[in-house]
Amino acid sequence: MSKRRKPTDIQRENQRLKGKNQELKRKLDEQRKKYKELKDEFKEYKARHPETVGVKHGKTYEIKGTTKSSDNSTTGRKRGAQPGHKPYTRKKPQVIDKIQVHPVCSCPKCGGTNISEDPAETRTRYVEDIVIPKKRTTEHIIHRHYCRDCNKLVEMPVTDALPKARIGINAMLLVMYLKIGLRLPIESVIKLMQHMCGMDISEGGICSILEQLAKAFGPYYEQLLEEVQIAPARNIDETTWRIDGDKAWLWAFITKGAALYKVAQSRAHTVPLDVLGKDHEGVDIHDRFSAYETLARKCGNVQQYCWSHILGDSKELAQFYGEEGKNIHDALKETYRKADAFDHRGTDEDIERLYLNMKKRILIPYKSVKCHRFVLNLLKEKDNLFEFVKNPDVEGTNNRAERGLRHSVVARKISGGSKSLKGAEIYAKLTSVFHSLENKGIDLIQQGRNIIQTSHG
Repeated sequence: MSKRRKPTDIQRENQRLKGKNQELKRKLDEQRKKYKELKDEFKEYKARHPETVGVKHGKTYEIKGTTKSSDNSTTGRKRGAQPGHKPYTRKKPQVIDKIQVHPVCSCPKCGGTNISEDPAETRTRYVEDIVIPKKRTTEHIIHRHYCRDCNKLVEMPVTDALPKARIGINAMLLVMYLKIGLRLPIESVIKLMQHMCGMDISEGGICSILEQLAKAFGPYYEQLLEEVQIAPARNIDETTWRIDGDKAWLWAFITKGAALYKVAQSRAHTVPLDVLGKDHEGVDIHDRFSAYETLARKCGNVQQYCWSHILGDSKELAQFYGEEGKNIHDALKETYRKADAFDHRGTDEDIERLYLNMKKRILIPYKSVKCHRFVLNLLKEKDNLFEFVKNPDVEGTNNRAERGLRHSVVARKISGGSKSLKGAEIYAKLTSVFHSLENKGIDLIQQGRNIIQTSHG
């Protein structure tokens, strides 16, 4: 039996080169895989940050080009209401405060007086103008009498002003409307009161007026709090606020009538839990923020997720994950369209069919891990998706709260927030009063005095 032949030097070199070739192929595959991952990340980054986009506070904003001229010749638009839009014209005034006749004594063209005695025709023109408000100072002579039953001096209250105030309620409510309702800076409020009303009020005076009104509207604010707590449904949202430059949050609790705001230095679930209470009633409508999830676990009441946020997330999936994301987005859009078509008159059986049809369309194999997780997490929330289908008090989106915060977001950008925690609390109370009255169709300046007197009993 012959001995086993040892490999020659050439054979050994060949084996070494083969091994090295396999190692290089393995490294090449790893590099290709890394290149593909980086390419996909870069593609997503470019989609989120195109050349005409900058970054501000972590959010992208598009730099728009110059707008077209409003000249009809360049835009091609006809004057007036566009097709499909309701035209608007100023209606004839129902009440005429003054009638002024304009006789012709001499010709306005040539100045001659050779004109007919009787007018050949008459035309009517209506002009609406304002009467510039003027400051009015009242001296109150207050009689004080001794009451033998109370054993003390008594006097009749002055209803034109708050206790110890030297500025009347009407002027104070106007200041509140300018500062809170119109979001004017204090400097602008001072100038307007000077030029329009002839009243000199200092910056400290404006702050004092707002503080006094916040105290006067305190009982009404408590009524709003109770109204929000017992409401059949409420929309909840929050936005950033500033207190002396430090970060805080402005929380909004909006119902169909009441609007309650609270400034807190926390974004945790403890804030809405403190406002609403552990045993509050009704449905909470929100955007799936984790604080609301914790609130729901501790309170156990019904939730309604905002479909605008859900569709916004699915739209992002469609933008960055191709056909898989587009399938999810299309299915959810169709589901919401059908759910909204019930106009809050659906049944539990309708909800079951909506859910099963949605599940059938989106529960499919996905290559994208993000799409897969999104679908699984969404399907777990069946009870929180379709409450609005059968409940007339519940909306399918959180748009009511979004609109309720928009006013304060603009105010924050103008004023930068509040200078102190006390100022933030005053702002929250007065904003609650202003928006609640606005939601109920009540004029602050016309009815504010009555609300203060009624809420104080």
